[in-house]
Amino acid sequence: MVYSKVEFAPSELTRVMISVNAQRLSTYALNDILVAHPCPASLSRFSFRITKEGQPCSPPVNCRSSGLRVSTAAGSTAAMLSAGGFPMLILSRDLQYMVREPISPTAVSDSMHGLIKHDEKMNATWTCRKGVIYIDGSHINYTIQDGDIIEIFSKAPSLNVILPHYLLQLGKCEVK
Repeated sequence: MVYSKVEFAPSELTRVMISVNAQRLSTYALNDILVAHPCPASLSRFSFRITKEGQPCSPPVNCRSSGLRVSTAAGSTAAMLSAGGFPMLILSRDLQYMVREPISPTAVSDSMHGLIKHDEKMNATWTCRKGVIYIDGSHINYTIQDGDIIEIFSKAPSLNVILPHYLLQLGKCEVK
């Protein structure tokens, strides 16, 4: 049996960088983060807006919900997709966000689900007594409290991986 020589080149997957009160967390998310109350049955209160170079790109959004999920392209086909999000091209450098289960049906708007472009940040203010940032599941988490400012953006060092050819073909039109 003769095998042809196949060349493999690593691809760069985007990860999420998070800072709390201007202090960067030491862990980057490959799939997603969840910002929520430590008790899943409790209400999460927070506000957020998208910024670019320190200037607002979106109006402020005040939320009462079960939390905020932010995913990378690699994580967009898991919990984000289950909650009504959309799959992203694997090499996208953007992040997808979704407010989970907003309390007020009139509060549901285009601002509750969208993209954070690779050159933008989400600035969120936590307004509950207790909170947790869960990174790629429940085993890595950081506690937050009332008044904490959380920045979420895609400037973490990328992860170099060998991807199957079919995933790269899907992502070629997305790379910018």
